[in-house]
Amino acid sequence: MEAVVWGLVIAYIMSPVMNFIEDKILEKIFKALGAGRDENGQFKQWRLIRNLSILFSMTIFIILLVSFFAYILPQLLQSISDIIKNINVYYRNADQAVNKFLESSDPQTRAAVNYVIDQVYIRINSFIQENIIPNMTHILQTVSKYAFNIIGGFFNIFIGIIVSFYVLHSKEQFCGQGKKLAYSFLREEQANEIIAGFRFVHETFTGFVTGKIVDSIIIGIVCYILNIIFKIPYPVLIAVIVGVTNIIPFFGPYIGEALGFLILVLIDPPTAVVFLIFVIILQQVDGNILGPKILGNSTGLSSFWVIFAIMFFGSIWGFIGWVLGVPIFAVLYAFVAYVTDRRLEAKDLTTDEDTFIETAYIEKGQFHYLGDPSSTKYRSEKQSSSWRRIFKSKHKNEAAKREKAPAIKTGTLSTDKHENVDHHIE
Repeated sequence: MEAVVWGLVIAYIMSPVMNFIEDKILEKIFKALGAGRDENGQFKQWRLIRNLSILFSMTIFIILLVSFFAYILPQLLQSISDIIKNINVYYRNADQAVNKFLESSDPQTRAAVNYVIDQVYIRINSFIQENIIPNMTHILQTVSKYAFNIIGGFFNIFIGIIVSFYVLHSKEQFCGQGKKLAYSFLREEQANEIIAGFRFVHETFTGFVTGKIVDSIIIGIVCYILNIIFKIPYPVLIAVIVGVTNIIPFFGPYIGEALGFLILVLIDPPTAVVFLIFVIILQQVDGNILGPKILGNSTGLSSFWVIFAIMFFGSIWGFIGWVLGVPIFAVLYAFVAYVTDRRLEAKDLTTDEDTFIETAYIEKGQFHYLGDPSSTKYRSEKQSSSWRRIFKSKHKNEAAKREKAPAIKTGTLSTDKHENVDHHIE
């Protein structure tokens, strides 16, 4: 089913492109040519318009795919090959730079840097001796397996492109069939809620995933142009790293900057500094201007939940989880919020979040708020500062307990009992 999955993914990504070509270009052209419409107001040449829009949109996709494999991929492989061939030269350059720095440093700094370098060398050598060399046969088998998987991946992509033609052509029919199933097996209200839920999922994924891809392509192209202007080595490789990692929310820009800087600092440290400066500026422009323009608030999640979604789904699915974790969690978050609000409404309680922030407790449907003197149950009275409670002396605590102890009328007790009560209170 991998080829079918590829077809669905390609169709989903290219659907907005096809819709734009169909609605904004071809239909206007056919309208200007005086094309006829049926009783529903639809063009009689609808199938021709749909086929042409699919043809043009998939042509764009194939051109981008061929351009990647014909132009970008060879340069990527060549850049990686050059870096591997010249790794000894880069190592000597880095070693000379460190030695030059140490010569102008005080003895304590030299000792600290040498200690760090020795530890890094020991760990790298240990890793090679314990993990790489003993498992070389397994590594070669794994590489060969991935090579065959890549060949199979090309075949699946080719079949997926064919599948995507049929999916794009019949996407309205698939939607209609899904609605028929919902209304035939479920109650009307349930079917409406499920269909509304699928609309929300669609809006969330198209708004985030498609927008993030467009945003990352723009960032990669701008980064490539700046690499050419500032004469950064391996401009295609660096731009692809920055663009691809930018797809990952929140952490992606930092990962791209770090990887690019690490590669360049071995090759040419001054250009690495220049790269770091202009990429930081580029990411600020993207985060504050370009990204919000393209994405908007497409998920509705706070920064904390974005980080949580990336870490959680990334640990499960790897790179796919880093990219899709945020929209998936946004859908789950919205579902939980929806169910919560419905249950609150069933209990005739408000769904306003600010009201619950100020709530101390609810009793018989009545809200009691923090800071209200009448809110005295469920430990809702105002507490002293945590630091004050921690550092308050034991003597003061015991004195406060004695002050709160109930007064005892000695006249109602015998002398023996009075002494026993006093001893108990102490």
